[in-house]
Amino acid sequence: MSLSLLSRYAFFAVCVIFTLASLPFLEYDWLWPITAVTGVLSLVGLFDLLQSPHAVRRNYPILGNIRYLVEGIRPEIRQYLLESDSDALPFSRAQRSLVYSRAKNESADKPFGTLIDVYQSGFEFIGHSMRPAPLSDPSSFRVMVGGPQCTQPYSASVFNISAMSFGSLSANAIRALNQGAKLGNFAHDTGEGSISPYHRENGGDLTWELGSGYFGCRT
Repeated sequence: MSLSLLSRYAFFAVCVIFTLASLPFLEYDWLWPITAVTGVLSLVGLFDLLQSPHAVRRNYPILGNIRYLVEGIRPEIRQYLLESDSDALPFSRAQRSLVYSRAKNESADKPFGTLIDVYQSGFEFIGHSMRPAPLSDPSSFRVMVGGPQCTQPYSASVFNISAMSFGSLSANAIRALNQGAKLGNFAHDTGEGSISPYHRENGGDLTWELGSGYFGCRT
């Protein structure tokens, strides 16, 4: 018998031999539980030898079942032991923990920065300069909207006040934002809803947002 064949069937053979050899000595109380276990394992090994769908179990009786056991609990092992906090399939563990915490009304804040590698491709940020940078020409931060055929072209700033509707802000907030747009020479997006009288009080440029128009648009 080759060494490979011996190693494949050794555990099954040990279980069978131990079960048969211990039968005459079952009067000992400590022996029969062990005999029961080896007897069950022997039956499992015999079934593995006779079945045909799984070659692993047939070639490695009893021990081959460990492969299918581990394969069955593989998702749980990966989730609780091997998965990192940032593996997103489809949601990362960090994202799931955030949802769990908020669903239980627990604090979901994580102090001391982030565990995400912000230096990898796809992350962008502005780093601090060690010395003051020369002032840029303000005119370089503007884009002309409208070509030669446009009767009223507009020099738009690249920095503007984003959309916040009158329904979500107070009258004083609208006044303050539009006054800032006037002083900074940039545009104030009205957000959905309407152009209210408060948008017009200070004379700042306005971008009238029509979309999505779910609640209508009025002037």
